[in-house]
Amino acid sequence: MRSWKNASAIPLAISLVALFVALFVGILGYFIVQGVRQTQERLEEQSASAAQVVSTNAFWIAELATQTLERVDAALGADLVAADQSIQVVLQGTPTLADIYVIDRDARTLYATIEGAASVSVADREYFTALRDGMPFYTSPMLMSRLTGDRIFVFSKRLERDGQFAGAVMMSFPDAVLDELFSTLGLPSGSTISLVREDGQLMGRYPPADAPVDLGSHPLITQYYPASDTGTYVSPTSPVDGIARVVSYRKVPGKPILALASVATDQRWSDFRTAISSVILIASPILLALVLGCGWIVWLLRRDRKRSTELQASVDLNTMLFREIHHRVKNNLQSMQALVRMQHMPDTVKRDLQSRLAAMGAMHEHIYQHDSYGDIDAHDFVPAVVEQVRTAYGASAEVVYEIDHVAIDRDHATPLALLLSEIITNAFKYAFPDGRDGRLTIRLADRGGGTAQLVIADNGVGMDQHVNPRSMGMRLVQGTVAQMGGTYSFRNEGGVVFDATLPLSISARHALSTAETAA
Repeated sequence: MRSWKNASAIPLAISLVALFVALFVGILGYFIVQGVRQTQERLEEQSASAAQVVSTNAFWIAELATQTLERVDAALGADLVAADQSIQVVLQGTPTLADIYVIDRDARTLYATIEGAASVSVADREYFTALRDGMPFYTSPMLMSRLTGDRIFVFSKRLERDGQFAGAVMMSFPDAVLDELFSTLGLPSGSTISLVREDGQLMGRYPPADAPVDLGSHPLITQYYPASDTGTYVSPTSPVDGIARVVSYRKVPGKPILALASVATDQRWSDFRTAISSVILIASPILLALVLGCGWIVWLLRRDRKRSTELQASVDLNTMLFREIHHRVKNNLQSMQALVRMQHMPDTVKRDLQSRLAAMGAMHEHIYQHDSYGDIDAHDFVPAVVEQVRTAYGASAEVVYEIDHVAIDRDHATPLALLLSEIITNAFKYAFPDGRDGRLTIRLADRGGGTAQLVIADNGVGMDQHVNPRSMGMRLVQGTVAQMGGTYSFRNEGGVVFDATLPLSISARHALSTAETAA
């Protein structure tokens, strides 16, 4: 605080301007980063959700084709000759967009739901040749229909009779089957949905592709799909139309098909950039106001610099005076200890006086060494007082400290020091006669609200049950505890245990007094 007050006004103002600008840029950058992340997450969530819907519909299309082909196979009989009516019964309920074909081993059309099928040969189509070569089922990539010129994809099943290839039954779907599905997804303009075979061959797409597409070398097939059956990735450039999209893919359960949903990102990012520009336009006047405010602060600092310097000098002087006062008091107490040592009086009386003076001196020394002119931390204060008393008394007993970090205000530091001195001195004097070894445990536990529990226990010979309550020591204990507004008790428990509940601040003492009055 002192260096801040003494800083030059102009560098301070520059620092403030830099701070505000950095804060503005930092906040703006944070919101931009958050906006980018949230926009990306929304794009990914939208594409993943759409891919799930496309996958579900693709499963039902493929499953419908599989079951329909199985039923047609059963209806054809052993010689592949069946009345049209029998096949039509099997085909009831199938989508009107789908077409069914039955061909023999020579690719001659035996049955078709579309006119003119017999005039077109499919002997070279892979959905026939693959079955002829032994595949039981086949799923085709996107093809151009030789009858209608439409883009289609085909599911075909091998027909066998007596263990021999007898022909094939096919079910074709135009890629227009994806049109209605796309309209239900609510995807932004420029988005697409697609069905792709596991080998990367495009089966169908909306909007439709102009020509067959092979994604066999695309990262979707070479990198993402081998790692996971589902996923989402960013495609900066589509292999079909060059548009940037967020792509989610999902393996259709039990089918050699991937369902894709690709959400166009250009419009979404354009909207995001527009929003950021709007924020900057709105925030710029605020930044300007901050700069002007800093100029005003410069003026205030110039006016207050002299006053702050004078106040700091006054504080430094007062601190020095307080330090000097406590130092002189400590020195005077040491002089009094020296005078006591020179007096002809009983050793016990001399030691008692010296320990009390040592406790007072320790308190003043602790205050000026730590510049603690307000509250004092008991964790450091209590050991400092006790060690001075032990040194003054010349005791060799082990002292164990268990002291919490509790604040002691200046009005309670003196009586606490005297109380510690009296209890510790009595322990050294009576608990360990004949110079025997012993241990003294001092525990100060925070009980909240500015109140603490002080327990001083020794493992000595115990306390005489007939202690004179009017002795100087007991009167000092009673007086210091009463001055602090606390309560205390003595008990024999493997030695003497002093147990006191002590308020360590004026407010805690008033609160305890009020509670006792109310009770």
